[in-house]
Amino acid sequence: MRKKIRTIKLLLLIIVIIGSGFGYYYSRYIAPDSYSIKKTTITNNSLPDEFKNFEIGFISDINLQKSSDVTRLKKIVTSLNKENVDMVIFGGDLFSATPFDNDKVIELLSNIKSKYGKFAVLGEKDLASSNDVNAILNEGGFEVLHNEYRPIYFNGSTISLFGLEGTGELSGLINENNSESYKIVAVHEPDYFNTTSNNEIALQLSGHTMGGYIRLPFIGGLFKKTNGNTYVSGEHTKSKSQLLISNGLGMEDGYEYRLFCPNQINIVTLKK
Repeated sequence: MRKKIRTIKLLLLIIVIIGSGFGYYYSRYIAPDSYSIKKTTITNNSLPDEFKNFEIGFISDINLQKSSDVTRLKKIVTSLNKENVDMVIFGGDLFSATPFDNDKVIELLSNIKSKYGKFAVLGEKDLASSNDVNAILNEGGFEVLHNEYRPIYFNGSTISLFGLEGTGELSGLINENNSESYKIVAVHEPDYFNTTSNNEIALQLSGHTMGGYIRLPFIGGLFKKTNGNTYVSGEHTKSKSQLLISNGLGMEDGYEYRLFCPNQINIVTLKK
């Protein structure tokens, strides 16, 4: 009996060692480079009938660091284009630090297809090289919104897109033309949802947190950031407003692991 117990303990130890080794290898070498398509339906009664099934491709936190990341971006663009979305929004942090391979990145961004516009907001890393990043995004076909509002026209109807930068304050952007409209807010940091939701927005799209990088059951994301501490990943609702946080599509300098928190391209379908 004792020999049998020792054998069972040894087998369990071997399983734990193998499992730990695989978990380390996967989180360090596989998960950081892979990504998935995450599809989400957002339902809100204020959506105009004409916009039902309107699809938004939301990408964020690409965090380009090296040339191989630019090669990987080409695959991401191909995957996004296969979804044939109506509009594309970029949620900030194109590069992890100083921009590089600008012409290649511009070409790839230019290849992103969208029927009704490509829009972007800047993240904190973008702001450190704002002139360069603005130029790259603009030449790649993206309109960068710096605390600005744009009407989105579709099938003879209109919704409102607000692009915010380092703030959740909308009061100066809401006027008689958009106060009653269906409102989408793009802002890099998710915790501004506490402010934007006071303005009866339908949807906020954010990134910044990378989903916490490593997610554990009953704990959530292990790594939290300033302005990404309350809302770290997934979907959240406050009053009549909804928040969707992307896990991002890259890795930041100093972070090398992902576990149960995949990189993702977000496809958002609007419903009523």
